[in-house]
Amino acid sequence: MNLESLLTDSLLEGLFIFDADARLVRVNPSGERILGKSERSAAGKTVGEIFDTSQEISGLVKAALEEGRDVVQSGLTLPAPDGKKFNLSVSVSPLQKSDGTLEGVVLLIRDETLLKELDRSQRRADQIATLGVLNVGMAHEIKNPLGGIKGATQLLKSDIGADSPLEEYCDVILREVERIDSLLEGLLAAVPRGDLRHCEINIHEVLNEVVTLLALSEDTDGLTFERVYDPSLPTIRGDRNGLTQVFLNLLKNAVEASPAGEQITVRTLVPVGAPITAAGSPGSGHRGGFLEVDVEDRGAGFDLDVKEFAAPFFTTKRKGVGLGLVISEQIVQNHGGSLALDNRKDGGAVVRVFLPLK
Repeated sequence: MNLESLLTDSLLEGLFIFDADARLVRVNPSGERILGKSERSAAGKTVGEIFDTSQEISGLVKAALEEGRDVVQSGLTLPAPDGKKFNLSVSVSPLQKSDGTLEGVVLLIRDETLLKELDRSQRRADQIATLGVLNVGMAHEIKNPLGGIKGATQLLKSDIGADSPLEEYCDVILREVERIDSLLEGLLAAVPRGDLRHCEINIHEVLNEVVTLLALSEDTDGLTFERVYDPSLPTIRGDRNGLTQVFLNLLKNAVEASPAGEQITVRTLVPVGAPITAAGSPGSGHRGGFLEVDVEDRGAGFDLDVKEFAAPFFTTKRKGVGLGLVISEQIVQNHGGSLALDNRKDGGAVVRVFLPLK
């Protein structure tokens, strides 16, 4: 990759280069994300064809070509591929040869929505970092006396005999100790570690295992699971147990949110453009691309409080302690990926997991 490509591909702004006939010559990954199209499919099309839903952007490009001057405008909107709207600031600059001949224009689109998401992503990362510090100290402080309680209870159970009514109480204590220990292990899973057991993983095998496990559960209540996989996806490197926990958490949430008899969809694909990562920029640190796993349900969807989902112990459910999504996001971030929540246009929620390819 040459320096020019490295610079353009690293820009947060969408960069579009049009020739003198207003036909697209080049678009960077951020521009592909805004368009919802690849450079290959958009190349050679006119600005009017590419931005057919925004006469303002088309007009600015044409004005810069006709008048040979810089054009800047903010407060523009553009429909996003997912049905939402981008809030944009736009600048257009002429490209001139040394003799002054106009060769084309450069269009830069700044996604104000993206900047807000970056800020939110950084706040989430800060919250989870705080949670990690608390987790280590709290888990170790609790585990020590917990081991003593478990050992003493086992000794007590062996002394009182099998016929004693107190044996049942000992079993209750041991079950609750195991439950607390399991919760502590979950807390520790949210702590970034350098000793993850990374290996080659076929993401579809992990998803199939989780779906099969949940399909056998009584909690599914007639739900069906639809699997829409991209068979061309390569393997990734990661911690299999950690990723299994992520998708088990996400699919359990989908099951709990879904009315009886509805369908849950698990979808894999290669996203257009690059997602927001914990490093604070789209696809930061990974030039090999990403794969995307979507978990979609047909429930009530996320409410407005979803933007606070990374806050430890925040939950809108009557049961639970508000750690499932936090732990899942941290595990994904430990893999260099990101996790995003959204509502489906036709009802229900979708959780998108982005994981770096090799």
